[in-house]
Formats: sequence, structure tokens, C-alpha cells
Amino acid sequence: MLLLTSSLCYPAIAAAQTAPAPAPEASAPPAAAADPNEIVVTALKRATNIQQTPLAISAVTAETLTKQNITDSAALSRIAPGLQINENANGGSRVIIRNLYATGEALVGIYYDDVPLSGTGGVSNDAGGTQPSLRLFDVERAEVLRGPQGTLYGAGSMGGTMRIIFAKPKLDRYEGAIDAQINTATGSDGAIGRQVNGMVNIPVIKDLIGVRAVGYYDRTAGYIDNTLLGLKNINTNKSYGGRVTARIKPADNITLDLMAVYQDRKGAGTSWNYTEYQLTGKKFDQTLLMQQPQEDRMKLFSGTLNWDMDFATLTVAASYSDRKLQYKFDYTPYFSKWQSVNHTRGLVPAYTGAGTAIPGYAAFVSDCNAGFIAGTTCNGAGYQALVNGYGNSTTYQPQSNKTSTEEIRLADDRHDFKWTVGFYHSYRKNYTESILSPADPVTGIQLYPVGFPAGNVYTVGVDSVGLDRTIDDRLEQYAGFAEGTWDATDKLSLTAGIRYFNYKKRTTSTVLIPSYIAGNTRQAPLTTGGDENGKLLKFSANYKFNRDVMFYVSATQGYRPGGVNQTLGLPSYAAVYSSDSVWNYEAGLKTSWFDRKVVLNVDAFRMDWTNMQVSASFNNAFGFITNSSSPARIQGIEFDTAFYPVDRLSLKVSGSYIDAKLKGDQSLPSGIAQCPIPYDGSLGCAAIAAGKSGDPIPYSPKWTLQASADYSTPVGDDLEIIYHGDLSYRSSALTTYDLPRYARNYPNGPGGTPGGAALYTLPGFATVGLRVGLEKDQGRWGVYLFANNLFNTIGLVNLTNGQASATQLGWRYNGNVVKPNFAVTTAPRVVGLQVMAKFK
Repeated sequence: MLLLTSSLCYPAIAAAQTAPAPAPEASAPPAAAADPNEIVVTALKRATNIQQTPLAISAVTAETLTKQNITDSAALSRIAPGLQINENANGGSRVIIRNLYATGEALVGIYYDDVPLSGTGGVSNDAGGTQPSLRLFDVERAEVLRGPQGTLYGAGSMGGTMRIIFAKPKLDRYEGAIDAQINTATGSDGAIGRQVNGMVNIPVIKDLIGVRAVGYYDRTAGYIDNTLLGLKNINTNKSYGGRVTARIKPADNITLDLMAVYQDRKGAGTSWNYTEYQLTGKKFDQTLLMQQPQEDRMKLFSGTLNWDMDFATLTVAASYSDRKLQYKFDYTPYFSKWQSVNHTRGLVPAYTGAGTAIPGYAAFVSDCNAGFIAGTTCNGAGYQALVNGYGNSTTYQPQSNKTSTEEIRLADDRHDFKWTVGFYHSYRKNYTESILSPADPVTGIQLYPVGFPAGNVYTVGVDSVGLDRTIDDRLEQYAGFAEGTWDATDKLSLTAGIRYFNYKKRTTSTVLIPSYIAGNTRQAPLTTGGDENGKLLKFSANYKFNRDVMFYVSATQGYRPGGVNQTLGLPSYAAVYSSDSVWNYEAGLKTSWFDRKVVLNVDAFRMDWTNMQVSASFNNAFGFITNSSSPARIQGIEFDTAFYPVDRLSLKVSGSYIDAKLKGDQSLPSGIAQCPIPYDGSLGCAAIAAGKSGDPIPYSPKWTLQASADYSTPVGDDLEIIYHGDLSYRSSALTTYDLPRYARNYPNGPGGTPGGAALYTLPGFATVGLRVGLEKDQGRWGVYLFANNLFNTIGLVNLTNGQASATQLGWRYNGNVVKPNFAVTTAPRVVGLQVMAKFK
């Protein structure tokens, strides 16, 4: 996510407007919509009623988020059609809109208020898979923009943009709020989770300076165990943090907004043995020989100055974010299969071959004879001793993302011609260290930094680190943009936009301690990179038949940057990959009926994706990205409806049908062979499901559906009982291209479980939530009971075929060792009690 787009001057919306209105307070919350059932959004960088916004957009207010017990951004898939947010086992999430799925830089822009946030690239450059979750307390609303948002939001918004708009400080009054709950999860053995959120608003100097502070603490009830290590509830998460915002208004036409944010989450990897569940009925068991702790910490600082200069509004914005993500994961099988001493309780057979046949032997001998390796002999026996010292190989990857952004923009929206021009710059530094070292065979705790070598000499029998490398990845971007809308008549508006971008990518990698088995050697700092520039275009038109019916058409572009692979052993000619892009063609209809008691919005779109980035795995273990010569086409229909048939009752239904397929055959870069299927241990090859023309794009459910119902019953003066129910559904999806080939080569699942297509299929699933409570003074305070995932559905969001993986640890079943499938799934049923109060 690259482009910072700060708050513009938000003009008030009136039911009818016959003359330009004076500009209101910059960055102030948008004025109320003409109808209380409608929402005002700022997706176009100006305030518009959502029904008068000519793009596919879903938006929910803070009230709706509270009703659905949505406390972080990872749960927003319950409110927008075509939106998936899939938790990553190693921390962070992947956000998918309109089935635009691929590894690499993010395909959906994430904005905290108007500050762009990004994942960490790691060793496989998959920043899109580690996007941060955002705390949703004291927010004004959440907006989900579907389709490319290239001209206003820039890179990383190919599929769409998700914006969290938080509440701003009030300059004229004190107020506060508190929200607390206790809960428990099915399978947590009665463990209690607790959560507390608080807010206070202080007018430091009335009408001049206001400060708003938010804090939270959240400890979830874990439900995943590890029976191999005898651990319970290993995924108990603890998170805490806060946000402080200040608004300074030295004059009626000048507003300065400052913000500081801190978030810290400590938890553990969430993948678990799905095969064990299929064979024995036991759920949520992580059968690994090592623990997988995680920490995700983010600091964010930003400032936005808005100055209404009469002829236009000047916006100057800057931000700095510092995110640290660190996690550990198991690589035991890949390395231990070459060990003659068994460290794995027999789950990986001991190696019985010659030491000279272990991959990387020649590189070992070279370093050993050069004096870089001591404590062993420079022959097959000496290499075997080195490899045996790796033990149960655990990877520790601390990653950091430090990003600064600056933007200056002029805009005016008070006349028939509305325009925006601006300049943007960002500089992002991702730094990753990848360290391979043993874990204690009893506790599963990684031994790092014990046994780390001193100087340049590695001593066998003393040192035990199997790999230490660093990656310093830097992305700098410049962009200039302009967008204008001409209200040709009181019914017809025409829009055109352009963005010119230029980016430079530089990656410096260093191998301090090589992993000979993985095919690499000692490497002094080596820098590679690439540069690219181009333009993004936008054209749209909308026609308002009357205040309740609007039709729009648009053609928009989006892109994301390319990068540099840092995969162990990958040939240098496959190191650099370029950007990919989409054209989106869309038509939509927004309507209101029966005095706005019924709202019906529908859109149809087609997205043409070219030069798409696809992932592969070198030596079946180390991920890299390349460009596909095959284009893809994604087309579908989305709808969003709301019904208000009687007072106190609201019904909402939204959904999508999306067909996402390749339009040609994929291939690897010339010179890289595809690994055999099943993988036989061959080196120098890439494991890739090279798609064929007509193949569905992975993780692309054809159907999504979201529904909710809210009702309240008065029970006395200012008291009412509120009822809420919601449902979220996604249909089945595949995890791979070229399903027939993989299904044919894996006809049987591990231990007698279903094989073939079942190994690469995520079944469709639905989750249901309920909430009932007693409120006073329209939510001034309340007490509630709630249940998330009421029917305890196991919804698969990721599934790995263990038999096809060189890194999946075996599992003992009926006296045999099988390679189980591991899954990441939705959380089980969570029930709880919530209390909240607001103070003014």
C-alpha cells in the first residue's frame, strides 16, 4: 500500500443544492445525510452521500460495527460483497476484493484514516500476505471501495481499497466511552478472554485545541493445542495499544490534525492438523516439534494540514510508520531428512546415505578448505557432522517495515468543475533477518541465539546456527496526479483522471552463515534492483435520473510494483520481476424506493489482468515470484440492499457472483524446470501449479453473501431491548491452478482421507452471529450477550497438502507416519458478555 491520501475539505451535503456552499471546516466529520438510513462517505476525497457516489462502495457506521461485534478489521468481510480477509498462519492477513488474488505486493490498499499501511515483505516478497489488522473502536465508519482506485489511491489498490475513518477530537465538549467484555471459545477448556476499550475527549482550549485518546487491552481465549509438546491453548493472543489524536484550529479556514498510534499483539501460529480431525475427530491440534510464537507491533505518526484558501483547499500531509513482525516456523523435515542422527522422535527417517551425497557438499568443502569451518574434517563425514548439528531446524524471521510518506494537494469541489491535483512521495524500507537454528526437543523453544558463531569461522560442535542472512529491501515512489469532474448538467457528470508514477526498487542481501543444503553460499552484501514508470487512467460518467436513481459507468486502471526475489539458490536471471496491472470496466445502478425504505444497488464489472505476478517454490521449499505471460479475466455482479419496512427494523443483504479465470497458459522463466509431481527431492527446479487457460484463480469463491437483521423493542422510559443477527457465506474455492494434474498425481489423502480434488479445495461455509441486549438512551449505556460463529462452523481459509510439501512434518497414525494436511480456519464459536457506556 503506497499512496497517502489525506482528508480534504468535506462540504456539507444537502438534499438539494442550487448554489455553491461555503467550504466547511477542513477534515471535519461529514455532515449528516439527508436521510438517517443513508451514510456519508469520503471515498472521492469529498463528502458524498453513498447513494450519490458513482462507484461500488460499501460503508458501515460505528453503530453497525458494534452490533456485529466487529472489533478489528479482520472481521470486515462480514459487511461487504466480494471481500475476503484470510488470516495468515505467520501473522497478518491477506485482503482480497473481487477475487484478485496473488502473492507479492498487496492488491488491496489499507488505510488507517488516510494513512496507507503495508505488510512486511519477508524472504518471499509477499507483503500482501502480512497486512496488519486495525483496531475498530471509536471509529466513525469503515469504507470498502471495490475495483481499482489508481488515480486517487495509487499502487496497491488494484482490487480496491479499505479505509478505516476514526472519530476526530471535539473542540467544544468533554466526552468519554468505555466498552468491556468477557468471552470464551469452544475448545478453550473454559479459558476466559477479556477485552477493554476506552476513550476520552478533552477540549484543551475550547474551539482551538482538542485531544482525543483511545486505549485498549485484549486477551483472547486460545483453543489450539500441541499434543506433541503437551501445550494447551497455544494461540492465546494478548494485544494492547492506543491512539492519541489532536486537532488544532487556529483560524476558521485552517485545521491541523496530528495522530500517534501504537499497537502490539503477541500470539502464535494458527495452522493445525486437519488430517487428524478427519481421522479422529480431534480439532485444533498443532502437531509440531517446536513452538511458533509471533509478535506484531506497529507505531504510526501522522500530521495533516488543511487550509481553505477560498479558491481551493490546500492539503499537506505526512506520515511515518514503523512496524515489526517476528515469527517462528518449522523447517525440520527439509533439513532433518539429511541427518543420520534422529532428532524428530522418528517422524522423519534418519539419513543412511553418504555425506558426499548431501546437497551442498561441494560448497561445504570449499568453505572448509578456506578455513571458514572448523571442528570437523573437510570430507563427507565432516559434512555429515555439520548437518547433524542443525537439530530440529526452526526458522526465526524478525521483519521490520519503516515507511515515510508525504503528499501535497490542491482541490476544489464548490463549482460545476471539481478538480484535484497533487504530488506524492513515499520511501519504504523492509528489513528481514532469517535465522535457522535448533529447537529444544522437549519444550520446542528455539535455541537462538545460543550457539551463534563469533567472527567468520563456524565451529562444528559448538555453533549450531544453520543459516543467517539479511535482506534490506527499499522501495521509493514518486507520483503526480490529477482528477476532474465536470457537472455538465444537473443530471450528467463526467470524470477523468491520470496518475504518473515512478518507482525504484533496491534490494541488498547478505548471507552471513550459508545453508549449504538449500543451495546457497557465503555472500557479501549484494545489491540488485529495478526501475519502472508509467501512468494510470480513469474515465467515468454518471447520470442522476432523480434524487433516488443514479446510473454510472467507468473504466479504471490499477497496478502494483514489481520487485526482487531473494530466494535461496534461485538463478540470478530470475531475480527481478516487473509490475502487473488491471483495467476495470464497470456499470452500476444505485436506487432508493418507497420514500427510501428500500435501497437496491447493483453493479457488473470486468477486470482484465495483465503481466500478473505468480508464485512458485524453488526446490519445493523457498518461495519466489515471477510474471505470467497468461492474462486473466475476472467478471461478476455485486449487489447491496437495505430494507426498512417498519420502525425499529432494518434488514440488509449483499452478495456477489464472480468468475475469475486465466485466459492463457502460465509458464516458468526460461531455464527453470518444473519439479516432478509428486516431488522427489530434485534440486534446481521450481514447484509451481502452472495454470492452464480457463483455470479458476485460487482462493476465488464464485459466491459471497452477507445478511443482517436488527430490531428493537421499547420496554420503558428510554429503555429498549435490541436484537441482532448476521450471516456471512462464501462458496467453495480452490487453492491451486491446474487442479486435474494435481488431483491425478495425489489420488489418495494421508492416512486414508479423501484425496484428489479434496486436497486442494476449500469447502464453502457460512458463519452466524447473534447479539441481544438492553440499552438506555439510544445506546448511552447497554448490557449485551453475544455469540460469534454460533454453529461452531469450521471454515477453511487455507489448506496445505502435506504430501506435496517438503517442509511439512509427519504425524504418527495407526503405527505409520503420514504427512498430514495443515489448515488455517475460522475461529470456533465465541460467546460472551459485553457492557458499554458513553459519557458527555
